[in-house]
Amino acid sequence: MKRPEVIIAIVAIASISVGSAAFAEKLTDLAQQAEIDTKVGKHLNAYEAMRKATLQVWDAGPLLFRKAVFVAGTASGFGIYDPRSNNVFKPGEKLVIYAEPIGFKWQAKDELQHALLVADIVIRAEDGNVVASQKNFGEFKFDSREQNMEVMTVLTIGFPGAPAGKYVQEVRFIDKMSDKTGKFELPFEIKTTSDEGPSTNSVGGVDTGSDLGLDDLNGLGSLD
Repeated sequence: MKRPEVIIAIVAIASISVGSAAFAEKLTDLAQQAEIDTKVGKHLNAYEAMRKATLQVWDAGPLLFRKAVFVAGTASGFGIYDPRSNNVFKPGEKLVIYAEPIGFKWQAKDELQHALLVADIVIRAEDGNVVASQKNFGEFKFDSREQNMEVMTVLTIGFPGAPAGKYVQEVRFIDKMSDKTGKFELPFEIKTTSDEGPSTNSVGGVDTGSDLGLDDLNGLGSLD
C-alpha cells in the first residue's frame, strides 16, 4: 500500500526569561532565601532566587514536555491556543500539535543564549505498523538574551490520502546542544464524519505556520 504523503509546518516561540547561567547554590538554600526575602518585602530578590532554583532543575533534568495536545486552529504564543474537543479528524484535515518542551540546553555564545531542537515524526496505524515517517524534517531554533523557559512549538501535519482508522502520532525531539532526547505520543482517529470543534474557552490565535511539503518521507525537511 502506498504510504500517505505527510505535509508538515512548524512554528516555535520562546518567551519570558528565567535566568542566564548555571548556579551553584543548593535548591534548599535558594528556597529558604526566597522565603526570607518574601517576608521582608524583597519580592524581586525572592523571585530571582526561585528563578535560579527553577533553572537548576531545568538543567539537571531530561528533555520533557510539559504539554503536548492537539489544538483547534493554531497557537499564537505560549499558552495561547484552543484545545480540540476530541482527537477525531476528517479525511484530509490537518493535525495541529501544540507542545511545550522543557529541560533542553541553552548555550552561551556572542552574548546570546542559543538552543536548537530537531524533530522526527512517525505515524503508526492501530496495529503498530509505521505508515508515514520523517527524520530531521525541521528545526526549532531559539536565540535570546536570556535562557527562556516558557517555550512553545507548533507542528502542523497534513496526512492526505490516509484511510479512516485509528493512528498514533509520535514526535521525537533531539537537543542539538546536548545529548538529551525526548518524545511524546498522541493517539488520533480519522473518520468520514467528525464532531470536532474548537473549545468553548477560546483565547484566539492566528495561523503563523507555513506548509512544508515532503515528497520523500525519509528525506531532510527544511523550514521556509
